[in-house]
Parts: sequence; C-alpha cells; structure tokens
Amino acid sequence: MTFPSVLLLSFLAMFITIDAQMGVKQQLLSTFIYTLHGDRTPLVLSTSPTLTPLGAQQLYEAGNRVRQTYVTPNANGSITIHGISPYQLEYDQLTVLSTSDQYVFASAQAFLQGLYPPLQTSSNYTYIDGQSTVQNGTNLVAPLQGYQYPNIMTLSTNDLNSIWLSGWKNCPAYSSSSNDYYETESFQSLQNRSQEFYTSLQPDFLKGIFPNASVGYLNAYNIYDYLNYAYVHNTSAADLLTPAMLTEARTLADDLVFALNADTTASGSTAGDHIRAIAGRTLATRIMQAFYTTINTQGASDKMTLAFGSYEPMVAFAALARLVSPLNSAFYNVPASGSSFILELISMQSGNTDAYPETSDMFIRFLYQNGTDDDSSPVAYPLFGLSPSQTLISFTDFVAGLQEFEIFNVEDWCKTCSSFSVFCPAFVGTNGSLDSAGQVPSHQKGLSPAVAGVVGAIVTLAVAALLLGTAMLFGGMRFHRVHTKRMSELGGFKGAKKLASDQDLTIPKGNVGAVVVTSEEPTIIRGHERVGSWELKDQAKAEEAQGRIISAGTPQLPRPSYEGDDEDMPVGPDTVPVHPRSHI
Repeated sequence: MTFPSVLLLSFLAMFITIDAQMGVKQQLLSTFIYTLHGDRTPLVLSTSPTLTPLGAQQLYEAGNRVRQTYVTPNANGSITIHGISPYQLEYDQLTVLSTSDQYVFASAQAFLQGLYPPLQTSSNYTYIDGQSTVQNGTNLVAPLQGYQYPNIMTLSTNDLNSIWLSGWKNCPAYSSSSNDYYETESFQSLQNRSQEFYTSLQPDFLKGIFPNASVGYLNAYNIYDYLNYAYVHNTSAADLLTPAMLTEARTLADDLVFALNADTTASGSTAGDHIRAIAGRTLATRIMQAFYTTINTQGASDKMTLAFGSYEPMVAFAALARLVSPLNSAFYNVPASGSSFILELISMQSGNTDAYPETSDMFIRFLYQNGTDDDSSPVAYPLFGLSPSQTLISFTDFVAGLQEFEIFNVEDWCKTCSSFSVFCPAFVGTNGSLDSAGQVPSHQKGLSPAVAGVVGAIVTLAVAALLLGTAMLFGGMRFHRVHTKRMSELGGFKGAKKLASDQDLTIPKGNVGAVVVTSEEPTIIRGHERVGSWELKDQAKAEEAQGRIISAGTPQLPRPSYEGDDEDMPVGPDTVPVHPRSHI
C-alpha cells in the first residue's frame, strides 16, 4: 500500500471518529422527482397519443422503486423520508403535478399505484382511523383491495403553473429560436448527410405515414419515435428494422433534440436568456418552490414532490446544470421511458436533537434513474460542473447555482417568451412575484384597462337607472304596452299561412304538423354554418342538409301552443307546470 493511500485511510478514520463523537444525525427531509412518461403510441398517428400497457408497467415499476427506496422501512441501507407515511397515502405529504396529456397523466397514475399500492396487498392494512367504520360498525375497504386515490394536479396550458413543467409551450421566442436553427449550417450539414439514410427507410417503414417532403433530419425525433414504437410492438417491423438502423435513427433524434433544448448559447430577445433551454429554467424554479415549501412548513407538507411530463425539461435542465459532459455520457441521450431526475434534501445535524434543522445544515444530492430496466439503478452525479466526488452539495450552494439560470416569476417567463398566454396580462406590468399561496400580493393588485372599462359601464348603467327612477317618481314618466296585432294573427309558423320567409314549410289548415317542400336546387353548406336549430325544432333542415329528406306528410306529434288564444292563460297553483325541456 502506498503512502498516499495510508494517509487517505487515516483521514477517513479520523472523520469517522469525529462524527461518532459528535453524534451527527442524518435525515432525508424531502425529495423532488421529475419522471418521464412511459411508452406511448406515436405522435404522428391520426389518433391522440395514449399510454400503452407497457408504458403503464414501466411507470408502475418506477413508482415501486421509489417506494422501496424512500417510503418503505427497509434494511438495505437506504434512508426513508423522515416522517412519511409508509403504507397509507397522506395527501398533505405529497404534491403530484402532471401535464394535461393523456399519456402523461396516466403515467402519473401508474407511478402512484407502485408508490402507494392497495392497502391490503401492501400491508394487509384494512382500517383507516375515522374513515373505515360506518354507523353499523362495519369496516369498509376501498375497491380493488383498498385502492388508494392520489390527488394529481393536471395543468393545462391555460394554467399559469403549467409553465413550470412545460416552459417551452406557448413560448413564441422559443419557437422563433428553434426556427433559426433550421437555417444554420449545422442543420443543413446533418440534413444532407442523413438524407440517404432516411430515404432508405421510406419504402418499408415510413411510406403512408410521413409525406415524402417531411422524411429527413427535420423530422428526426418523430421518425425515431415511430420506428421505436414499431420495433417494440410490431413483429414484422422488428424483423426488418435492424438494431443498427434503429441506433442511427436514435442518434439523429438525439442531435435534433439537443440542438433545440440544450443549446445554452442561444438567446432570444435578451442576451443570455438561454431561450432554447427555457424548459429547464422553469423546472429549476419548481424545484426551488418544492424545497422551500418543505422548509417553511418544517416538513409538514411536500415531503415528496412528483412531477410528470415530457423529455424537454430534463434535457434542458441537464444542460443548464452542467450535467452534460464527457464524464457523464448518459446525459447525451434522450432519457428512456420512465426515467427520473431525483433530488434529495438531506440534513446533517450534530448532536442528538429533534429540532427541525437550519438551512445551513441542509444538503442536496442529485440522482439519475435512466429507464426502468432490470440493469438500471439511480446514480448520483455532481451538479454545476463539480468534481465527481462532490455529489453532495450544500443547500446554499445549490440555491446559488439554480439562481444563475432559473426563471424567477411568471412575469419573467412571459417577457422572456414574449408570450400571449391568457394569464400573462395579469403579471406584465407588475413585478410578477407570487406570495406563499401562489397569488399576486395585494399591493400589486389593480384593475386592468379591460376590467376598468367593464366597471365603468356598470357604474354608468346604475346612474342611468337612478335618473330614470327619479323621473318616474317625481316627473310622472310612465311606460305602457301598446297592443297591436296578436302574435297568432301574424301567420307563419303559428298561423294558417306562412310568411314570405318561410320557404321550406307549409302548414295546412286544420291539420297538425309540417310538410316539407323539397327544393330543386341543391343545398350548399358553408364552413362553420349551422344547419337547423334546436331552438326552433327545425330538424328537417338539418337532416335534409345531410341527405336524409323527411318524407312528405310525416306525422308530427302535437305540441301545446303558448301563443295565440293561450297567450293570456291563467296561472295559479293548480296550473300544469311547464316541462323543463319545453321550448317556445
């Protein structure tokens, strides 16, 4: 053994002795986990992409692994989250976020099934205090052997919180920068070099799916997405598609994805705004929100924050946090289905104390779980370009590292993206910050011009009504009804003769029902033109326009009339009420 090795062992022994004497207490306070959706149908198909059974299995396995590591007490050396419920799902302890895509939301559901499985299958735990027992003393168990129903917040793009998981969507500046890439020499070079490869794929795999003009590096990700699905789910395609061809398609897809999401040198309207990595900037903000919520509540909530979405935030965050390097080759590829970015909030306190730790005693560790295969496992990586041995970073340094590129508030995102999202007008013009409840602080609230206009109009109408009332009270102004012809005397639909405008119906005297008069001229339906009206019960026009002509003389069910002689019908407690679906 060399002298440096002996010296190193001596130092390690010294630190172990010091820790034992000081009684360092280590706790896992919370985790933030961003997980990629599972296997889904291709994006290019005419039907909406959906999670496949394979994808559900992948996410169930991902959730089960997180359970074994952070939730269930075990003897494998891992540290469970301090105070987390091991079997029964406690809603306040978890925050679950998902985009509104079906395959993402379904992935979140499958993950939660693995994280907190049915109570009877996980622990034979069939009693929930204050919930299970009913009045007659019976103990009830939820369906599917005590299935547990998580609270998953699904964020559409109209929700301002959606930017934290989908920062590149509804972001015109990102789209503009992406279009700029297609004009670069780098893109043209890859386009020309790979065209022969893509042309070779067209006859056997892409014909009828991709138009000829779209077969090329421009569509590299969608082509790989389709080929990979065919390779996994179609035996005939798997026989024709060699592993070398699939690898080449994936490599080109990785190149395109990284050019559009991991180029930290590209800027939008402001120099250094990392516009192509905007998805990583917003994800960083959500990570900070989660950890500060845990700290501010002293661990009472957000013990585990689970986010589900697409690959863009993962690729962009890895680039911004300088995880992409020759030493970390795993980050050069688009993450596999079910992959997770895991960040642990760990405390190390000296002495035996139950007090909640100070931020100075907190540390962050980043782990990457690439896929859910049997040979994959979480691996710790150093953030911000630190040396491989520095996988544990102080919370203070972690915050400082994120602040170099995170989006600070909603207004910052709206301005950086030049976004026209529905919520941006509420923030542009203020400092865009939110309070602890996610609301605009009271000192920043004000009326927008549109809202002020509505309020002004209401005030004007109120003043006019007040003046009119004064004139009626003191000036003798009165209103009365001028009786002319009764509605039944106008003819048309309710009279014996039709009006000049009633070209499609004739009403015979003394008979009930309408006779449709067909026209020699074909009916022309314009785009977005309504044919027929449910308010007027004009079903004949609608069916005639669709080629189903009602035969002449088709009997119609009689309906009571509320016009004509019945206009002044008495109303009293014995009057037959109007059916809720009756129409006038």
